[in-house]
Amino acid sequence: MNPVNTKPYELPPDAVWLITGCSSGIGREIASLVASKPNQRLIATARNPSSLSYLPNTNPNILKLAIDVASVGSVDAAFAAGAKHFGKDFCLDVVVNNAGYSLSGDTEAATEEEIHEEMETLFFGTARVTVHAIEVMRQAKDHRGGLVFNISSLAGLCGFPGHAYYHAGKFAVEGFTESVAREMHPDWNINFCIVEPSGVNTNFEGQSKVHTKPHPAYAADDMPSRKLETFVNKATGSSVVIEPSAVAGTIFTIASRGECIPLRLPLGVVAWKLARSKFVDLLGELDTVKELSVMGQAI
Repeated sequence: MNPVNTKPYELPPDAVWLITGCSSGIGREIASLVASKPNQRLIATARNPSSLSYLPNTNPNILKLAIDVASVGSVDAAFAAGAKHFGKDFCLDVVVNNAGYSLSGDTEAATEEEIHEEMETLFFGTARVTVHAIEVMRQAKDHRGGLVFNISSLAGLCGFPGHAYYHAGKFAVEGFTESVAREMHPDWNINFCIVEPSGVNTNFEGQSKVHTKPHPAYAADDMPSRKLETFVNKATGSSVVIEPSAVAGTIFTIASRGECIPLRLPLGVVAWKLARSKFVDLLGELDTVKELSVMGQAI
């Protein structure tokens, strides 16, 4: 299997960052952090560019753009605008695919429109921005490589009741990213990191979370989805919830520390523990079905 991220990544002193979903939460914190660094250049994007007013308008190192990752034309236009703003030798060094929202609720109640909109934003949007970024990175004249952070979630590793299509989108992002990472020639030095935070203290429960219409068959308090909702509501605001500024700081540290990039990074105590528990349990399950799996073949 082709290895990934085999060389240490050196963040250029004048790196260009493109970040999606900068209106709030993790995206806003990463954009603010990059904007505070001397000589780092930033393309900050959001569906509504007025939500980027926290960034200065007079700094030539900062470009604020409207982008809808669910629109091919919008993504094309954003990359073209970035190239125009930063010049003909435009190099894209770091991409943070952060745009997204959660679709939660009873899976039977989800409409076709809700399902397709969720997958279009979470998966196809991430994929089209990633592919654009790879093209720019590998064609750069100085061949300085690049780094793509795809913001997944603990939901990209573990499935919980009441979020089936959100999990589907994040699982898709993880499989896509791992596959694309293995397509890269080592000489290109194009690196990928799947970031998997657990609960983050953002407005994710507000404008970034869509609920399906409740289904009466799943309304009882003893249903798994209702139990999870109760647990999550109690955990909101607790010490296990990660601050978005901490996520932003970790992402910048990974990009700037001059070491090999981890392909996967669970963030937060909850994410790390549950990720480890899942893989330990999976090893046990593999042992249980070993005889069925190998079908008499020698191992």
